[in-house]
Amino acid sequence: MSHQSGIQVSEELAKTFAEAVADGNTRILRVSIINESLTPNGSTPVKGNFEQDYDDITSFLEDTTPAYILMRLDTKASSGEYEWLLVTYVPDHAKVRDKMLYASTRNTLTKELGDYRFTDTLYGTLSSEVSLDGYRKHQKHKAAEAPLTQRERELAEIKQAEAKAVSDYQGTTTRKSYAPGVAFPVTEKAQEALRVLNQSKEAREHNFVSLVFDKETIDLDTASHVPRSEIKNAIPAHAPRFTFYVCEHESDGNTQESIVFVYTCPPSSKIREKMLYSASRANIIKAAESMADLKVVKKLETSDPTDITEEYLLEELAPPVSTRPSSSSSVDSRGSGSSVVSDRIQMLGGTRAGGFKRPVPPGRRRPTGNQS
Repeated sequence: MSHQSGIQVSEELAKTFAEAVADGNTRILRVSIINESLTPNGSTPVKGNFEQDYDDITSFLEDTTPAYILMRLDTKASSGEYEWLLVTYVPDHAKVRDKMLYASTRNTLTKELGDYRFTDTLYGTLSSEVSLDGYRKHQKHKAAEAPLTQRERELAEIKQAEAKAVSDYQGTTTRKSYAPGVAFPVTEKAQEALRVLNQSKEAREHNFVSLVFDKETIDLDTASHVPRSEIKNAIPAHAPRFTFYVCEHESDGNTQESIVFVYTCPPSSKIREKMLYSASRANIIKAAESMADLKVVKKLETSDPTDITEEYLLEELAPPVSTRPSSSSSVDSRGSGSSVVSDRIQMLGGTRAGGFKRPVPPGRRRPTGNQS
C-alpha cells in the first residue's frame, strides 16, 4: 500500500474548515504541519471574485517552507456548497523531511476534510507555478485536447471503420458489450493518483501508478516517479498489478508523452487473484478513462515484469520507420474493407478488439500483430 505519514487533521482545522464551508466567507485558508498535526495557519476573507482574490496567495508562500493552500472557488456543487481548490506548495529549497511529509500527507488532508469538496488540485515548487498565471496555464492544459500523432490518427480511423462495419453488418438493434468482466469500485485515493498523470510534466508529482485489489476494491498500491529504465524493477514480481505509466518518447522527431497500461500476473499468483485481475483489466482502463480522463495509448500484459524494458516500451510507442505503414496502405482496391482494416491494424500494432500486447522474450521473433 502507499505510505502515509500518520499525521492527522487537528480539531482546530476541522472546525475552522467546517465554518469556512458553512458561511462561505473565507477565500484562502493556509494549512501547515505543526507539531505533527495539520493545523490552520492563516486565512483571508472573500473580497472580490476568485481571480481578484487569488493574488493574496503570495502572502502565504515562503522560500523554504511547504504549505497547503485551500482556496474557495466561486462555483458551487449540487449540494449548494462552494467548491474548493487545493494548492500544494513544496519549494525546492525545503528540507527533504518536510518534502516527504507534505507529499505523503496530502491524501489524508483531503480525505478527512472531504474529497468531494476539492474539485481541482494544483502543485508547484516555485511561487510562479502556483500564481494566478500558473493556475490559468493549469486550467488551459486540462481543457486542451491532446494532439494526435499520425499513427494515433490512423488508429482512430481504423476504430471508426470497424465500428461502422460492425454496425452495418449486425444492424442497430444488436446489443453490444464494450467492457466485459467485473467492475470493482476504485477508491478515491487511486482516482486522485491517476488524475495526477494528466498534469503537465512540470506539475506532475509522479508518472507511475500501481493499483492493487484490496477488500473488493481497487486501491492505490504505489505512486512514484520512475525512469523508463527502471519500470521493469518498479512493477512487483510477486503478485498481480495494474500499472499506469506516463512514458516520454520521440515520435516523428518530436518529444511527447503517452500513457501505457501494463497488466502483470506472475504464474505463482493465487487462482482467485488471477481470475479477479483478468476479469477486471478492461474495466479498470474504462474507469481510468472516465474518472481520471486518461487516454491509454498502449495496453500491455505479461507474467514477468522484466519483459517491460525501456527498449520494448520505445519500440511499442514509436516503432522503427521500416515497420510503419505507408500512406498508400490505406487503400486497397483488390481486397475487402475488412481485409484492409485487419492489415493496417497488424502493421500499426493494434488489435481488433482493443486487446493487450504481450512482450516476447529476448531472442525470439515478435509477432507482427497484437495477441489478445
